[in-house]
Amino acid sequence: MDPTPDEYAAAINAAIGAEIQRRRKALGMSVYALAKAAGDFSDQTILNIERGHCPNGCLTGTLARICHGLGTTVTELVAEAEWV
Repeated sequence: MDPTPDEYAAAINAAIGAEIQRRRKALGMSVYALAKAAGDFSDQTILNIERGHCPNGCLTGTLARICHGLGTTVTELVAEAEWV
């Protein structure tokens, strides 16, 4: 059974959040350091994203829903996007 758009978005958010956390820890960065390095986010915002929770409707959930509607994945969309 295919996931619903919301289930797909939640899975993408969780996967991206886990990867952000993995990379942050591998670099020995604190949540605070990443929050500041990423553009003055709050610690709580970073923690929420790492946990797969997207405060204020972050882009990954929206993008995941659009990809679901297109019958593709975020990975495929990003891989095929033209970077200027």
